Amino acid sequence: MLGIFCTALLSAAVSVYIFHDVDKDQIGHWNEVFAGLCVESILFTVVVGGGVALLTLLGRYLFHLKRYSPRSKLGLFLGICVTVLQYPWDFVGRAAFPKLADFSLSLYLIVIIFLCSIVIVRDNFKQMKFCQVSAA
Repeated sequence: MLGIFCTALLSAAVSVYIFHDVDKDQIGHWNEVFAGLCVESILFTVVVGGGVALLTLLGRYLFHLKRYSPRSKLGLFLGICVTVLQYPWDFVGRAAFPKLADFSLSLYLIVIIFLCSIVIVRDNFKQMKFCQVSAA
């Protein structure tokens, strides 16, 4: 969640204050736009982080991986990637299907939550295999 939140805040600051990527009626109101993007960043972090945490806990419970914790570097890397990949996904979605832009972002949230959960649970399996080999 930390990777998602920090990267989202950084990209929001760059988008607003450097690239001035705002609506035409918001030009000159940089702080208001940035505040709105901060709220979006918090919601994005909670939705993605909460979904990944829930599915990961469920996967760890179902596959009996309770003793193997997710690696913090992997979580940070996934959080950064989730945020960095959102902008190209949104850009391509709006260019290819302008009327389905909201659907594209919803699909992104669903795909990224499942993908991150799969990566984390798979890493827990690797940890389990490594511990079994080193114990033998």
